[in-house]
Amino acid sequence: MTAQAEFRINSIKVDWSRLGVVVEPFSIEADPRFMYLSTETRRALSKVSYMVEAAQGASVVVGEVGTGKTTLASWFYSRYRRRPDFSPARIDEPPKRSGLLLLRRIAAELNVSTRRATEHQMRELRTFLTEQADKGILPLIIIDEAHELSKDQFITLRSLLNFRDPKGGKAYQLILLGRPELDLNLRQVPDFNDRVATRSSLDPLTPDDTKSLIDYRLLAAGRDSKLQPLFAPDAIMPIWSETRGYPRRICFLCLHLCLELLDTGGFQIDSSFVETFLDGNPGYRHAE
Repeated sequence: MTAQAEFRINSIKVDWSRLGVVVEPFSIEADPRFMYLSTETRRALSKVSYMVEAAQGASVVVGEVGTGKTTLASWFYSRYRRRPDFSPARIDEPPKRSGLLLLRRIAAELNVSTRRATEHQMRELRTFLTEQADKGILPLIIIDEAHELSKDQFITLRSLLNFRDPKGGKAYQLILLGRPELDLNLRQVPDFNDRVATRSSLDPLTPDDTKSLIDYRLLAAGRDSKLQPLFAPDAIMPIWSETRGYPRRICFLCLHLCLELLDTGGFQIDSSFVETFLDGNPGYRHAE
């Protein structure tokens, strides 16, 4: 974020009510409340949710930077944390290389005692999984940035997936989210790759989805849909062209456009406003 934008947000209280919203509508923080369900996102939610609740094992979601993987991870964690029959753990960035470090991180997130040896840590986790199964609770491990997992760590996860609960079912569920290289990395570990129950891909948005994302964000932030559109119809194409349809980039640009609108005292963002902003603020892109 540019120094100017940081000053606006951190040093001055932004009056978002002037835009007819209650809270900031285009934060790039992963917040499930603001997750727009594009066709690809809806499909991923449906497929992964089914596999998790049917206890099918591992699910994989891939997408480029800015396509909404972290928001999706937050959504899954938020959803299953409210369910009494699930015990979710979320790992935003896996520890580097070591299978033991990954096991210890998983244990810590599940409130399981950590051990210094792989064998002991695996035993501790298996005891926990058995106890949860006896209570009718299914642990769920969500790993974001999973493309950073090493081959040894995939082998460790596979060993844990091989463990069965006393009734013979899978003892936990796993969701891996990462960049497209995650698929390439999985091919190097065929024993784990064969255990993936479903795969989904998050792609950039179309112009129509870009408009829908902007409208949804404003509605979720409290703007009355009966008001004049904050973003004029002709503003969508230049926004889509600049961001190439990546949700994070769309939100980042729209945040800056809203701040600019507040600064200038305007009431609507149209194509001319977008082009003028882009021409006068080329450096904003480097602050993402």
